[in-house]
Amino acid sequence: MAPFICLLALAAGCGSGNEADDAEATVREFVTAVNERDADTYCDDLITEEFRERSTFSEGDEARSSCKSTLKAIKGLRIELVRIAGSRVDGDKATVTAVLRRSGTPIRQRFRLEKDGGRWKIAGGAQ
Repeated sequence: MAPFICLLALAAGCGSGNEADDAEATVREFVTAVNERDADTYCDDLITEEFRERSTFSEGDEARSSCKSTLKAIKGLRIELVRIAGSRVDGDKATVTAVLRRSGTPIRQRFRLEKDGGRWKIAGGAQ
């Protein structure tokens, strides 16, 4: 649960034709999904199955259910995307660095993304 919460404390592009733009769109969607507690979008569309299972310490449907209940249970968390600081695409992997603000404090967050089913999905992150 700790990796899940860490990433939340800190997004599967629709296909613009520019891979970096699509990866960045995933991060924007991540911020919206977290702020709206949109567990279906976050858990089903924005993160890889491997990340969902790693962050919930469970597998399959149990991981999906745990992901959704955890996101819905978070109270008071609001993040703001200040800006995308950069992105790099290497085949089916990408890194997007964003500046997020939480509780007034800016945080530089690196998102690792992977192509999954033709869409960019978050596979992990680090500050």
